[in-house]
Amino acid sequence: MIVGFNTDIKYRDEVFHIQTEDKGESNPTVETLVYHSGEILLSRRISYSHLLKKSDARKRIKDMMKTQHEQVILELKGGKFLHLLSLDTQVVNDMPLDEMVLDYLDQQESISE
Repeated sequence: MIVGFNTDIKYRDEVFHIQTEDKGESNPTVETLVYHSGEILLSRRISYSHLLKKSDARKRIKDMMKTQHEQVILELKGGKFLHLLSLDTQVVNDMPLDEMVLDYLDQQESISE
C-alpha cells in the first residue's frame, strides 16, 4: 500500500477535503474522495490491476494517484462539482459578464433600500 494525498481546498468560501489513497494489492484501486462538511460528495476509483506485475508498478501507481488527485482538484476549482452542493450561494459561472454585473447591481440596490 502506498501513502496517499490529502489536500484542503477553499473554493467559494467553502472548504473541501480531497483524499486519494491506494487500496492495496488485494483491492488494486486508487480511490479519491471529496469531502465537504464531513460528507462525501464524490468518489472516483480506478483499477491498477494491470500494473501489478510490472517492475515499476510502485512508481506507476504513485503517478496514477498524483494525477487523479490533481485532476479532481482542478475539476473542483473549475466548478464541476457545484451541482453536488446545496449551498445558498448563487452559481454565476454560466452567466454572461453583463448579466452578472446587472444582477450584482440589483442586489446592491435592494440591500440599500
